[in-house]
Amino acid sequence: MKKITEMNSTEFREFLHILVNEELFKSRERLAALLVKKSSQEALEAEFFHFHGDTEDLGFWFEEYEEDPLNGLDPHTLLAKKLKRQREYILANRKTTLEQRIFRRMGIYLDSDPMPKKKIVELPLSEFHELLHLLVTQDIFASRGRLAALLEKDTSTAQLDAAFREFFVAYELLELALEDYHYDPDEGLEIRSEFAEELDRRVADYEDGTAKLIPMEKVFKKLGID
Repeated sequence: MKKITEMNSTEFREFLHILVNEELFKSRERLAALLVKKSSQEALEAEFFHFHGDTEDLGFWFEEYEEDPLNGLDPHTLLAKKLKRQREYILANRKTTLEQRIFRRMGIYLDSDPMPKKKIVELPLSEFHELLHLLVTQDIFASRGRLAALLEKDTSTAQLDAAFREFFVAYELLELALEDYHYDPDEGLEIRSEFAEELDRRVADYEDGTAKLIPMEKVFKKLGID
């Protein structure tokens, strides 16, 4: 896949269609419905499993995007002012680097990124509900709606670009809302010792500089995904 900043208008529009149709938005609707119905903790935990995984899946699309979303925007517009406030909040409160977040999406914590002390699977029911309410009301879901509506119209690339920037920052806010929590649905299950040793070795190789991450675009190319 091309870098977002290198896409032409057609490729960019197609990319945005992929984003707004990600599974996260379906999972959010199901999770919100369960909260309204005051469903059982078991049902909420089962749907959160999908919500969390879908959130991480969406993040993979942004791993090559390192642009400042404010760059090039007229600072006097309402959108630019909103994004500036949100970005300042994100940068002031974020504790992780992009590299650390990429590894977290793979279920790995680097030595420089201690595992959060709050474990979602151990939260009291009331705190778990509060977290779910916080997540399903994140700005990314309204932002997705606005972006999807623009894609249905004959919208200019400039308008879509502005909407994408809003969407991207909203994703950062969603990711930040989860940053202080550790979630591993497989926690407590036994891992084969040889697998654990191999995983530790690969992480050590990366941190020593003897191994590198494969960019997502190369993975897509190898799999034949344009």
